[in-house]
Amino acid sequence: MKLKLSLLSTSLLAALSYQAVADESRTTAPLETIEVTGDFQTESLQTLSASASVMGEVEVTHRGASYLDELLNSTANVNFTAGASRGRFVQIRGVGLRSQFVDPITPSVGMLVDGINYSGLGGSALLFDIDQVTLYRGPQGTRFGADAMGGIIDLQSHAPTEDTALKLRVGAGNYNSYEAGLAAGTGLTDNTAARVSLYQRGSDGYVDNLYLNKPTQDQQERLARLKLNSQLTDTLAVNLAVHHIDIDNGYDGFTLDNTRNSVANQPGKDTQNSDAFALSALYTGLSAFDIEVQGTGLQADTEYSYDEDWTCHDATQAQLCAAGLHPDHYVSFDSYLRDHERGSLEVKLKDKQGDWVLGAYAQRRDVDLDRNNASFKSSYDVSSQALFGQKVTHLNEQTRLITGLRVERYDSEYLDSNGFNIEQDETMVGGKLALEYQVVPRTMIYTSLSRGYKVGGANGEALAKAKDDGFSIPASAFSFEPEYLWNAEFGVKGQSEDKKHTLAVTAFYMEREDMQLKQWQIDGVQFAGFISNAGKGENYGLEIEGQRLITEQLTLNYSLGYLDTKIEDFITTAGDNFDGREQAQAPKYQYAFAADYNILENLVVTLGLEGKDDYFFSDSHNEQAPSQNLINASVSYYGEQWSLTAWGRNLADRDVPVRGFYFGNDPRDGYTARNYVQYGEPRVFGLTFTYDL
Repeated sequence: MKLKLSLLSTSLLAALSYQAVADESRTTAPLETIEVTGDFQTESLQTLSASASVMGEVEVTHRGASYLDELLNSTANVNFTAGASRGRFVQIRGVGLRSQFVDPITPSVGMLVDGINYSGLGGSALLFDIDQVTLYRGPQGTRFGADAMGGIIDLQSHAPTEDTALKLRVGAGNYNSYEAGLAAGTGLTDNTAARVSLYQRGSDGYVDNLYLNKPTQDQQERLARLKLNSQLTDTLAVNLAVHHIDIDNGYDGFTLDNTRNSVANQPGKDTQNSDAFALSALYTGLSAFDIEVQGTGLQADTEYSYDEDWTCHDATQAQLCAAGLHPDHYVSFDSYLRDHERGSLEVKLKDKQGDWVLGAYAQRRDVDLDRNNASFKSSYDVSSQALFGQKVTHLNEQTRLITGLRVERYDSEYLDSNGFNIEQDETMVGGKLALEYQVVPRTMIYTSLSRGYKVGGANGEALAKAKDDGFSIPASAFSFEPEYLWNAEFGVKGQSEDKKHTLAVTAFYMEREDMQLKQWQIDGVQFAGFISNAGKGENYGLEIEGQRLITEQLTLNYSLGYLDTKIEDFITTAGDNFDGREQAQAPKYQYAFAADYNILENLVVTLGLEGKDDYFFSDSHNEQAPSQNLINASVSYYGEQWSLTAWGRNLADRDVPVRGFYFGNDPRDGYTARNYVQYGEPRVFGLTFTYDL
């Protein structure tokens, strides 16, 4: 393995050196330098000792993207699931949740928007006026703690500046989709600037309800953001971000015949109404270090509901409602109303040269669940406190050693209307040890060892059914313990001397301890899912991402991912042995290529190809999503202060499953267990106009 990695790094260095010589006579402009803040400081993506991908406004425009899941296929070893109106559950390197029903959950992949923690609230990932999306792979335990065991996605909207700025975006597409956004910023005083953005989007969605004769997976999404930056004194800066998000989407994703034609008489909803803020202050008046303080708060009301039998029961529509009129049919509608309240406070002491950071963090999360109009209620309150630090040691001019440690304590209390009260507490330790070597100014190699963790919790679904007549659930299924993940990486990042080719290669090996896996307790027609620490996991693979300026007219962006995963020592309560099987949502390969060709100075054509291998939908059954290969394209014309883009995704109109379940739900076949899937977007296309002042 070490020999292979050495050969890999040597080949990369040689390739970049050759390209610099070969391209010496060309006059093409260099590629843009991308900056990130992964290790507590702003630095180039090419010097970060971690695997990360960055997507900016150009990618958003060329893909016609309005939401995060419309970008993720372009990144290596990243997958997502829906089971909702959007693909809001993300998996990185095979690690990540796939859905949420009764159970209170802690995501394995976190999400920040302007420093506000929206983890578990994926409806927040709208992309209008977002300057940069950064995706970090692997545990980010030192900086982000329990929400980032598998990685984290950091979205940053445009910062206000003293210069007056105006952005207008309008667009339309098939399925009666439309969008309209306005962002404006200016300096309010000599030391204070503000930016406001407003956005609305709508679509009929991709499901036609034949019984109700209307689309029932429609999308209505609105957001408002305010950012205020103020340099109060020479040594004190204050930043404020305020968000309001209103998502009112329909949810009607599954059918008995696995098509996009529903006959449900009670389609559901997938909604979010939230308000949030982040207030930070940076004081630089001390000689030894700077002090940074940030407080955040969030309140959100969400509804997730659906027609559980997926059919109608109207005798006048005998053909459409055949399943619902069967003698053995059942009628059920499921809804989950949640009230989320979150607050956090973080204090950091930062070395002025960026060589060390010390910090303290406190957070509280309260979630109240009302299922089916008070037929079941629960509350889940979690408080956590953490101390963390990171030290950069310069071993010589070319070599840095990064040492990071985070100790986090959490206490949780679960209460429900069934009379259960479960309290848990745990102290968890994560961190990072990385060695960086700058081979030449434009090429760096690194090796790192990091540890992440994820808190335990209560199994709400099992507890909700624990007192049902004739159904026995063991006490061991009531709760589960934390999971830990060790991640070892070797990476090479380089840029050719003429800055026309950037390339990052990362090899990784991960071990999951006390792996949290979903199981099912089944007794006749009664069943309940629960999470247990039933096994271990092994994940390893490779990520290659780069950008090549081939000619003055042609640029190639590419990413390749290889992922091999395994479940170890896992036998379900039903006796099924999953030892050695691949983990869920973990395709063995992924690829994405996008070529930008400037036909004229202000006319750009983009053609993209992306795909992934087949993969298992779940860790509790063996049904799989097929491999997929998709075609995207766009044509953009750029005026002096405006642009017009015609775009299309999935141009070959492939049916791509984005969630799959295995159970019986059709009375016509005696409720025989089979695979049911929800499809992602079909062929979509549209036109987007943007004006920037």
